Amino acid sequence: MMKGIIAAVLAAFILAGAVVGIIALFFGGALMVIFGFIAATIILAAILLFIIIFVFVLIVFFALFYFMAEKKPVVKPGNYSLEDEKGKN
Repeated sequence: MMKGIIAAVLAAFILAGAVVGIIALFFGGALMVIFGFIAATIILAAILLFIIIFVFVLIVFFALFYFMAEKKPVVKPGNYSLEDEKGKN
């Protein structure tokens, strides 16, 4: 019984200390600095990801037109039928 009461009181003190520490960080401005660093990191990561995706899409866009212009299909004249195709069955 006594161990449970001591554990509950100890947990209450630890929780109170954590709450007081967070409040002290908030009013001291340190918490806002931490949140600012986190927000700036997320914004920079989003900008970097956008740039990477934009460059990839731009390369694919121009490669599409390049391959459409350069790779012309070779068609040999003649009579073709479906029976001439390999692997039709």
